Amino acid sequence: MNIKVKDIAIKSGVSMATVSRYLNKSGYVKEETRQLIKKAIAEIKGEDKSYSQLKNIAVVLPDLSNMFFTDVLKGINEEAGKLGCNVLAFDSNEEIEKEINIIESLKDLNISGLIITTTVNNNMEIIKKHIQNMNSLEIPIILIDRDLRFCDFDGVFIDNKKGAFDGVDTLISEGHKEIAIITGPLQYKPGIERLEGYKQAYESNELSVNEKNIYEGDFQVDSGYSLTKEIIKNNKDVSAIFISNNMMTLGAINALNEMKIKIGEDISILGFDDLDFFNYVGLNISVVSRPTSEMGKIGFNILYKKLSDDEPSSTQNIILKPTVVLRGSEKLASN
Repeated sequence: MNIKVKDIAIKSGVSMATVSRYLNKSGYVKEETRQLIKKAIAEIKGEDKSYSQLKNIAVVLPDLSNMFFTDVLKGINEEAGKLGCNVLAFDSNEEIEKEINIIESLKDLNISGLIITTTVNNNMEIIKKHIQNMNSLEIPIILIDRDLRFCDFDGVFIDNKKGAFDGVDTLISEGHKEIAIITGPLQYKPGIERLEGYKQAYESNELSVNEKNIYEGDFQVDSGYSLTKEIIKNNKDVSAIFISNNMMTLGAINALNEMKIKIGEDISILGFDDLDFFNYVGLNISVVSRPTSEMGKIGFNILYKKLSDDEPSSTQNIILKPTVVLRGSEKLASN
């Protein structure tokens, strides 16, 4: 059962606007009124026996072929299983139209909460409309990995800027001066922040950024493949490539193998996000590693607390720190 603002308002005898202020902590509500609302919520829960039964949690992720997101989902599933919740996973395929349709379809399902990595770009009109649509579900919503402007949703994120800074700074410390970057889509915050971290590492080391070494990818394997070939063809002085996610790193490895270019000998690479695959096939790829499963666990636990507590809690934005894992592919060939 999802308790609706309208039902609480009718039960407590106060306006929907007042209930909304209480639930979202967005304005003053008298203590007497707060108690009426709390009592109404408790009574509604008590009247509907299904409330204490299995809760359905929707999870909307942009690419379930990417191990980053499957690891996030794994973390969510682990915590949900402990607490008797059912997880319904959806793949938006990095398409905002598909994501909007998924959100619309949730209105017909018995969903208690939503965990989402959104594909919304910087279009203000789409952002505001999408937030209104999600708010109309009248359930707790937790963002994972990508933030969303103009909303007060809770979220679990990674310090993308620091991760990219640390990765590129490591390459510079190994003697690299000409470092190409394959960014993520620059309409999304992770892509923007990782590029900013790249530039800050150069500035911190009193080096100039060569704009010709910046290539915009799309977080997909094919862009990593094609852009790596382009980098090798057009940038003869590049000695290292910083790649902004694991899928593009796979594409880059494929391209370099095809060109008979040896990683760690002819060129160095450092990727954002780890993959077990690298170890399975003996590739010593250095990476900026994220606690991906932990992101899912934290996101679920924030959501579950919101579902369990009658008293609304403040919005939480949890920022986790990535770590650089060195395996040798960052070494300058002449070292």
